[in-house]
Amino acid sequence: MSNFVIVLILVLLLAGCAPAPPMSATPTGNAERGAQIFTQGQDDTPPCLTCHQVVNGQVGFGVGPNLDGIAERAGVRVAGMTAAEYLRQSILEPQLYVVSGYRNIMYPDYRTLLTEQDIQDLIAYLLTL
Repeated sequence: MSNFVIVLILVLLLAGCAPAPPMSATPTGNAERGAQIFTQGQDDTPPCLTCHQVVNGQVGFGVGPNLDGIAERAGVRVAGMTAAEYLRQSILEPQLYVVSGYRNIMYPDYRTLLTEQDIQDLIAYLLTL
């Protein structure tokens, strides 16, 4: 096998491991539209509310964690990541940081079905909680 073919194979393999595109320091999303995506879904995605609740001061039952106060918790979950960066990664690559006590069952296709603007809007909404 030639060196060119080997390099080409390595490049193609590494391309599949590329990180999520960077996000701006300040989300440029529309929180109102993000709330709509959270409660109703977008295109073929399930609404986040299917698994996550937003209940002030309660744990309650949910397949996923209660997202009340997520803006504060997200900012300290992973060293070196802002709340917005953590939320973005959690939406696009939910398997990377699974909250203790929950299973890795979050819907995996937000990355392919949501537009960049959808993601920004959803993050802007989550940062209001």
